[in-house]
Amino acid sequence: MQVQRTRYGYALRIDSGEEIVASLTEFAKREGVRAGLISGLGAVGEVELGFFVRASGQYVRRTFTGEHEIGSLTGNFSELDGQPFPHCHILIAGEDLVGHTGHLFRGVVSVTCEVQVVLDPGTFRRARRPDLGFNPLELE
Repeated sequence: MQVQRTRYGYALRIDSGEEIVASLTEFAKREGVRAGLISGLGAVGEVELGFFVRASGQYVRRTFTGEHEIGSLTGNFSELDGQPFPHCHILIAGEDLVGHTGHLFRGVVSVTCEVQVVLDPGTFRRARRPDLGFNPLELE
């Protein structure tokens, strides 16, 4: 991964073979990012998406293999249990141009992934809520 500071945050290039969520987490740890906006595009091979089922409080997960364009990678940085937490959703499409979207659990870059991070100087914190099945932001 390559990183460049910008006027409002950072530009990142996540390279082929690197995993997106792990790379974003590593970046946030190194740079001390605890609040910010994530926006990106690129291409992935293996990717695991999730859909949150409110009634059960659990995610339905599906893994996609093969080549997929990233039509949109969007999310935010926050903190969970004192550690950086990138929360991302992604839209992917294969050669048939059929889109699939959901919570990004894992995505391995196949060509490149170009990400813009817009920083917030504060900290967004998440609360562990096993009763809900997810960890919501705690906003004042």
